[in-house]
Amino acid sequence: MTTRPIALITGGSRGLGRNTALNLARKGVDVIVTYRSRADEAEAAVAEIETAGGR
Repeated sequence: MTTRPIALITGGSRGLGRNTALNLARKGVDVIVTYRSRADEAEAAVAEIETAGGR
């Protein structure tokens, strides 16, 4: 069993946090995204992360 790295990104629903989360997902890192508001943006970020191959 191969273990994939995991990153915790605070403020991952937009801006620099979202960009970081997407870049890490493209490199094969699983991403945990937290956000304070704008659940719609957070859900869109998660969908994009999954499209990029992340979990």
